[in-house]
Amino acid sequence: MGVKGKKTLSQRHRPVALVTGGTSFLGSAISHALAEKGFDLALHYHSARFKMKELKIDIENLGAKVITLQSDLSRVEKASGLIRQVVQRFYRLDLLVNNASLFYPTPKIENSLKSWQNLFNVNLFTPFALSQSAAPWLRRTAGSIVNLTDIYGENPVLKNYSAYTLTKAGLICATKLLAHELGPGIRVNGVSPGAIFIPKSFSALGKKELINKSALKRQGKPEDIAAAVCFLATQKFVTGQVLKVDGGRFFS
Repeated sequence: MGVKGKKTLSQRHRPVALVTGGTSFLGSAISHALAEKGFDLALHYHSARFKMKELKIDIENLGAKVITLQSDLSRVEKASGLIRQVVQRFYRLDLLVNNASLFYPTPKIENSLKSWQNLFNVNLFTPFALSQSAAPWLRRTAGSIVNLTDIYGENPVLKNYSAYTLTKAGLICATKLLAHELGPGIRVNGVSPGAIFIPKSFSALGKKELINKSALKRQGKPEDIAAAVCFLATQKFVTGQVLKVDGGRFFS
């Protein structure tokens, strides 16, 4: 898995993280937090080119080196190429954050197979493929993977979002499976957000009712998720865990 003419790991001391869906509300917060922790960043985006330009400038102002990578994650076969671009530029990879995700309601599968397939590709199959492609490089740095899952992946009570829920349930399972398969050299964990982003379709009353279902009875912030990602990225004796950051919405 060598790259011709590239520097050795000892010649680069700053860790490198690849964050998919970098321009999303969670991706941006995670990227800022990692930069503040001393990471250089490879930031993936799909179509938000101008938002990515702004994010790149913000992250660089924190002292991090940044590259941006455009890719359609619904095309699973592109996963290995994304990893290749990172190591060709940085010569290493220390952290993969599978953050990119699609979220929309789906009708019955027989009526909308393509919508289901896109959700599974972006939310489950590509994160798994990226993890496999990144493994040889992460093993060289004793690196880790953090998957952004969802509390509804373990508690399927979100009405009309059956495909989304299934993809997140699969990603939770994949997190634990990869922790076994890629250990001991690579740690794999997940973060399951609760009420951080609430769809605009929710009424004011619906939003209030959702928030009040949690023990803390308040909406979380993207920075709460970013802090959890940084925690799991730096805890050397934690793997195969999915951390709920949901204000006490679910306890088991």
